[in-house]
Amino acid sequence: MDTTVSRRKLLAATGVGLGLATAGCAGAGSERSATAFLQLSEEAQTELNEENQRLRQELQSGNLTRQEAGQQFSELESDLNDELLETARSEAEGLGLTVDDSIAPSRGSPLLLISGPEGALLDFMEQDIVAGLTGADQFEEIQQQQEPQANQTAS
Repeated sequence: MDTTVSRRKLLAATGVGLGLATAGCAGAGSERSATAFLQLSEEAQTELNEENQRLRQELQSGNLTRQEAGQQFSELESDLNDELLETARSEAEGLGLTVDDSIAPSRGSPLLLISGPEGALLDFMEQDIVAGLTGADQFEEIQQQQEPQANQTAS
């Protein structure tokens, strides 16, 4: 039995190993934290689009002011994002992940800061409501960007 390894295979294996170690994935079953970017389900997105169309028609016909239409749309978007956060929390916890924090911006999609086993993070990423995962530091950066906006709104 030949146990020699070609130089090409050795370099490839070393590259993969270094890549995983750099990403923090070297230890089997190790715990990680990540930022999860969430997205509305297709059904929720359709509901939001239909409401937008309805509000535009109401606005054009003079039945609503711009402010009223904007407020109704924002309320629906906020409700759908709240449902999205609740669903994402349940899915994450069902996979054995811990939800450490969340951001529900007034515009755009919510984010979760999650932690747990790497395999569970990968499984969570496969959920339809998860647009992607990045490092935990991304969550902190976004959170810091949100704070000045919240302070300006409160003033």
